[in-house]
Amino acid sequence: MPIAMLQKPLIAVLATCVLMLTPSFAEAHSGHLNEKAVSVCHDKARSDDCQFEGGHQDLYIGSCQYMSDTLMCVRNQPIQKLPTKKIESETVNKD
Repeated sequence: MPIAMLQKPLIAVLATCVLMLTPSFAEAHSGHLNEKAVSVCHDKARSDDCQFEGGHQDLYIGSCQYMSDTLMCVRNQPIQKLPTKKIESETVNKD
């Protein structure tokens, strides 16, 4: 098989691979901002301490930093687990 015949499929495969990887790389650095992280820094300045409760009883502690021209709380400490909130059950008196 002549080399010229192998070059076209090889170029097509390489071009397809490049095109498939480009969108995923661009999307890796985009996305929505966490609304809780933004709201806790609403009345604060850059580098002010902040913290907020995330999902699953997680406490995020950090400082306010600019991300995408928006001031938000960026974690700079390990995630801490909050104690589980207990629901007070009503007791029924049997008198």
